[in-house]
Amino acid sequence: MINKEKWTHIQQLQKGKHLMSKLHKPLEDIIVYLLYDLDFISADHISIITYILAFYVAYLFLKTNILYALILAFIVGILDGVDGKIARLRKRKTYIGKLEHSMDMLYEQTWYATYTWCLWTLYSSSQYLALGMIFLILDSFVRHIYNTFWIATGKSLKYSGGIAEKITMIDGRRSVYVLHMIIWYIIGKFNYSIYTILIHCGATAIAYFIISMKYLYKTTNLPN
Repeated sequence: MINKEKWTHIQQLQKGKHLMSKLHKPLEDIIVYLLYDLDFISADHISIITYILAFYVAYLFLKTNILYALILAFIVGILDGVDGKIARLRKRKTYIGKLEHSMDMLYEQTWYATYTWCLWTLYSSSQYLALGMIFLILDSFVRHIYNTFWIATGKSLKYSGGIAEKITMIDGRRSVYVLHMIIWYIIGKFNYSIYTILIHCGATAIAYFIISMKYLYKTTNLPN
């Protein structure tokens, strides 16, 4: 029987606002509930497991084992939310968490590179290498704008209000790109995923660039 007090507490641990955060939330909350009283399991333990599984996803892409790569990638997305909730639940210092964004970027970029290799291997066309490189460059650009905005303004785009906050709820990111891959794999046109991913990533890059330029222009041209 579910302990209502624990379940209510877990609901208060939610931080992510993105569409994928909401999609992952039910499974995240169940895992956190099961770990609730296992005090010896920390956020760092969950993070280590997540990173090990994440790099195994890259290996599966290299081996063109798409089905298991996508299943495991979806699980990684869920665990990526669990470690943060466990950290907030335990209220303990987390060491790996301080480098979370760097580690996330490392394995995500590894995924995109091996995903590109997988497409090229399966479909024997150099266009997938070209499209994959464009994807990697655009994604790096999106990350750089996001981080630069944070450094320049002292706050994240997702907390800046207005249209920026709405866009960050549906922007291109790892868990969304995995969803693109899953949908096209189910349809039986896995290679089409690179096209919709590029559209999503490109739209995010354009939106972030315009929003950041407008916001920074406005704040740097205020009257004294």
